[in-house]
Amino acid sequence: MNDIATYIIFFGLSTMAILSAIAIVTRRNLFHAAMFLGFLMLVVAGFYFLLDADLVGMMQVFVYVGGVIVVLLFGIMLTSQMTNVRMVSAMKQKGFTFLAVTGFVALLISVFTKVNLSVSTATAPKDTTSLVGKLFMTNYILPFEVMSVLLLAALIGAIVIARQEVKQ
Repeated sequence: MNDIATYIIFFGLSTMAILSAIAIVTRRNLFHAAMFLGFLMLVVAGFYFLLDADLVGMMQVFVYVGGVIVVLLFGIMLTSQMTNVRMVSAMKQKGFTFLAVTGFVALLISVFTKVNLSVSTATAPKDTTSLVGKLFMTNYILPFEVMSVLLLAALIGAIVIARQEVKQ
């Protein structure tokens, strides 16, 4: 892909990311905020695809958009049904939030004006998926299996805690 198309895609994704992030924090309806969060996760996956990190982009879509956002939406919908109360989000500290965001943007602008950012000329590997799979099943098999057992334990713990709350 040529440089102009890459810049156009990058700035388009950046604009969508900023607009969806603003929509997340300004929505009063939590369901709509969660939907914008899902859209933001898709935009992040777009950044990964733009960087030729296909595996990380697909994992972003599968894990975050396909898993976390769906669980979050189910939680919002089920919680609002249990209490018969419409869940809304209200920003109560608008002045402090505006001041903090303005300070953060000023800090980012000062950092980006002082730092010389250079683009690497190295070519990315063509087949990252098989390389990551090979590393997971050879060099990093023990951490991979330990993480799967820890995630299973966390899932079982969450089920036990949820069942205890229902019984009371």
